[in-house]
Amino acid sequence: MLEQIQASPLFSIRRAIFTYLLAFLISLSDMWLIHILEINTPEELLAQTLIHGTGFYLGYTLIALFNIPTKTQN
Repeated sequence: MLEQIQASPLFSIRRAIFTYLLAFLISLSDMWLIHILEINTPEELLAQTLIHGTGFYLGYTLIALFNIPTKTQN
């Protein structure tokens, strides 16, 4: 599945859903358990999700754009 997300076109709804969901889960786990980012309110959770989700999305888009392989070949 990860390869399909990375190889999809430049603007991908599947990639956006995957990356923003990943960012939301990371921010939510930080809010509940770790407290590194000091997220205390739902507004802060939303802001961190948007910031990190956009970064993840752009990273996966660059990988798809330049067709960078992510698996190491033995």
